Amino acid sequence: MPSLLCLDLGTSAAKAALIDTTGTLRAQASSAYPTRSAPGGGAEQAPSDWVRSARAAITAIRADGPGDGSPDAPIGALSLTGQMQDLVLETGDGTDVPAILYSDTRAAREADELHAAFRDEDAAVSSWDRITGNLQDATSCAAMFRRLVRTDPGLVQRTRGIVFGPAGHLAHLLGLGCWCDPTTAAATGLLDARSRTWSPPIAAAAGIDETLLPAITTSAGQVIGRTGANAQQLLGLPAGLPVVLAPGDAGATTLGLVGLDPGDEYAYLGSSGWLASVLPRVHSASRPGASHHLALGATRRAPSGTLRISALLAAGAAASWAREALLEGVSAATADAMLERREAEHGRGPTGLLALPSLFGERFPVRDGNLRAAVIGMGAGTRGIDMYAAVLEGIAHALAHAHVEGAEGRRPLAVTGGGAASAPWLRILADVMGRPVRTLEQDDAALVGCAIAAADALGLEHGIVPLAARETVRTIEPEPSAAEAHASLRPAHRALYTAVAEVRALQ
Repeated sequence: MPSLLCLDLGTSAAKAALIDTTGTLRAQASSAYPTRSAPGGGAEQAPSDWVRSARAAITAIRADGPGDGSPDAPIGALSLTGQMQDLVLETGDGTDVPAILYSDTRAAREADELHAAFRDEDAAVSSWDRITGNLQDATSCAAMFRRLVRTDPGLVQRTRGIVFGPAGHLAHLLGLGCWCDPTTAAATGLLDARSRTWSPPIAAAAGIDETLLPAITTSAGQVIGRTGANAQQLLGLPAGLPVVLAPGDAGATTLGLVGLDPGDEYAYLGSSGWLASVLPRVHSASRPGASHHLALGATRRAPSGTLRISALLAAGAAASWAREALLEGVSAATADAMLERREAEHGRGPTGLLALPSLFGERFPVRDGNLRAAVIGMGAGTRGIDMYAAVLEGIAHALAHAHVEGAEGRRPLAVTGGGAASAPWLRILADVMGRPVRTLEQDDAALVGCAIAAADALGLEHGIVPLAARETVRTIEPEPSAAEAHASLRPAHRALYTAVAEVRALQ
């Protein structure tokens, strides 16, 4: 049975997997690569490291034994995903030009210049924001390129093509031209959100010749060509393999976790946190706000949609801080036991405190780098465990501000990330959200999504399904009275962001 070779070139490593058409993981491996910091907020990686690590991971899984992972086992296709919003210049002269990563902030001056070029005095946001459907800043690829026009004009003149991540770069090296999936394209600050084509005015303002921009795929997985003779040298793969460009990592992860049908949704509770919701395409042209809106290609089941990601800068990081500051540094397991005892005494429901988890500033539901965490409502009987529970409530309320209207009462909300291991936190999340929550197995969702995209693009009959369609680890129902009480607090919690910001402005 041929397997799909899925390659996820992420922020720190290349991950490769062989997944057959039943959805069985046959082999998996990874190989890390470094990130280089540069003065002024720079973050770069060497594209040659991406290729080296990709080959190492592929070699490892193909040498994994006599089964389907062996070098002689048939491979049906190579499917690519990876980090998004990187600026990668293709010069065609063999030079390993450093890729500027999505986290690079050196282009603040250029971002301000672009906003000025598109200033609309009668609007709350600039025309640049409105065209792209997202608030733009120094991490925009448009701003990054404009900075290079100023700082390295020789490199700009040598550029023969532009891609926006490792997946696009690898496709280019394989001789398939310059390509970009719509999810990645929507993160660049160059895509017109309504037409889903590159914006000529933005490209011109950034100093980009439009002919350098990549072609944009239209489906969630699209065959962009076949490997040529150089695939053996580059990746240790034969010629003639179909190459599928899957969605960028945010889209591939969503596809692998829950799918890309409107209404599919999941919450992530890692060091940071977010609520990711699949919406109809019309939302891609909505007013820019604190959420990110990313384009999605069409799938077998649904037309092209929009992925809305509402991201908190601190989720698990805020919980970890609270354990250290409020509970004398106890472990997460000990804190859970304390929450269980508190719940046994007081029952489920609000603590009576309101908390913001914004230790490092915030990106949702407001974008405010100066905002800081707060807990209000303490009384003489308040104890550390009460404030710790309030912090977890605050994270849940922050995510709940992203709820799509009518989400309550729908199918359970999938939850993943390290915080999903905490049963008390999941009960808080269920009560605050007013809907059941369910945890998923911690498989690599981006690779699963990569496989689904490839199988669909190739027209295969397959049994590869999102993790949410598989067996659930646990499902937790909301407690009705607790959910009602939390819902009544939602407006007050949202108002707390404004109040804390106003107080900080007076300090």
